[in-house]
Amino acid sequence: MTRDFSRLLTPRSIALIGTELWCRGVIDNLRAMGFVWDIWPVVPGCRAVAGMRAFETIERLPAPPDTGFVEADGDSAVEAVRALAARGAGAALCAGRADPRALAAAAGRMPVLGPGCQGIINALERAPVWDGTHGLRPVKRGVAILTRSASLAQTLSMQRRGLPIACLVAAAPGAAQTGIARLGEALLQDDRITALGIQAEELGDPEAFLALSQTAERLGKPVVVLRAGDDPGADALIARGGMARLRSPEALLEALKVLHVVGALPANALAALACTGGTAQMVRDLAARHGLRFAPFSEAQRHALAQDLGAGDTLENPLDCSPALRRSTPRLARVFSEVMSGAAVLTLVVLDCPREDLCDDESWQHVAEAAVAARTRVGMPLAIVSTLPEGMPEARAEALIGQKLIPLAGLAAGLEALAACVTLGGPLRHPAPLFMPAAPGTPPQPGADPAVARATLAAKGVHLLPADAEPEGPALLLHLTADPAYGYVMTFAVGAARVSGLLPLREGEAQALLSALPLTREDVAAVVPALLSVQDYVIAQGGSVAELELGFRPGGPGRALASGLRIRAGGG
Repeated sequence: MTRDFSRLLTPRSIALIGTELWCRGVIDNLRAMGFVWDIWPVVPGCRAVAGMRAFETIERLPAPPDTGFVEADGDSAVEAVRALAARGAGAALCAGRADPRALAAAAGRMPVLGPGCQGIINALERAPVWDGTHGLRPVKRGVAILTRSASLAQTLSMQRRGLPIACLVAAAPGAAQTGIARLGEALLQDDRITALGIQAEELGDPEAFLALSQTAERLGKPVVVLRAGDDPGADALIARGGMARLRSPEALLEALKVLHVVGALPANALAALACTGGTAQMVRDLAARHGLRFAPFSEAQRHALAQDLGAGDTLENPLDCSPALRRSTPRLARVFSEVMSGAAVLTLVVLDCPREDLCDDESWQHVAEAAVAARTRVGMPLAIVSTLPEGMPEARAEALIGQKLIPLAGLAAGLEALAACVTLGGPLRHPAPLFMPAAPGTPPQPGADPAVARATLAAKGVHLLPADAEPEGPALLLHLTADPAYGYVMTFAVGAARVSGLLPLREGEAQALLSALPLTREDVAAVVPALLSVQDYVIAQGGSVAELELGFRPGGPGRALASGLRIRAGGG
């Protein structure tokens, strides 16, 4: 069922159904941000609330509200949602506790968020329909964030990193009707929203999640997912959607900042400048933990940098640019420009703003002005990254964004964020459909029998060793499981190293997954055809395979030997 979210996201009339004290709090939020449209408190027995005319019932409202915000719990909440739907409201938010199925039935076609919905803040429309305090300010353009946690949403709203947040939604798990993925799709339709961040330990319906990713790809807007827990299926679904996963709220904010200013990074090729050689080495080491690479300087770059820094200096990327710091701003800008003019898709300048209460900021201004001049001259992305979050004050970050530079608050979060932005620009960023297991109760196909499976796989070119010749401890272990939440999860392990993907594997995905493991190129090339044959076999069984295990060892040039086949069919 298709639902219209336009009235929820751009309300011109808001009905508040709750106690007088609760309504006052929401009205204060709306007034503080400058909401100029209609606010209608529904508080029986009150003639006015916070200077606003109050109404006895939803039926007596002067017109159908665009959004109704309900404080009540249980049956009272359900009845309020039913009355809003009957009145023709555009959407309902339910802050209290209630039966999700009863809320959905009461809402009908009307979108409803809840129960346990903290609210939605649209800073583009100056419309904070929000229960409690928040830190957002009106913006004209920015990112959207959807969270499952009200407390995390409130915390993210208080960020002081310069990130313009255009819309913030907090909806607890077990939503009555409107899943977070469908709301994300609606948010991405707004031209003023540049990127989307989702906090979701539960990803919900995989088809809806992939529909969100397809909308994001069509609109050219990147999506990042904050997820602390480890689940191979969830990680694989995020990757299948062309999204990137982050583990910390700090990295989520920094990634959204990069995506807001420049979008996804098209290659894993960075450059960096630091004020000391030790800092340059630290940047290199920290970046390596996230798989980030620094593009070597070309001979032309080395020649130009030698003229400015001296032939005796070590001209490596990341670069120690301390010899140039005391020179004029134009000359320092020339050094920055030369570093930016190579193969790197983004250049980092490590620079900490001094404490304004203890130090002057002359050195900061000097380096920042050179960075702005270089960014203008070369036209390539440039980020100023502080060592610690405290080294990037909010006012400085906002000013840098205004000059089309990326202010990254802290090396640790900044590098994690950049790795996610590289993933978003990678070759497997395009979303693709899943192959789902058969519904419970479906009879298994004859081919799911282990003996038949061995013969079928052998016919497809998989070299299966006899059972009595199977070696112990295969070099590469494949474990495939049917999961109704994600489809078929294919996990590859070499020792403690693991990677996962979902069926069907996209072109080049098998090679990409195996290349992330400690395997040689020759081993990867030998195993890939066998893996694709296993995939073809599972798909041919119509989703009736519940679990499959297989081990692989190199078996000579261009071939892999399989062993340890174990297969289990789904319940009939």
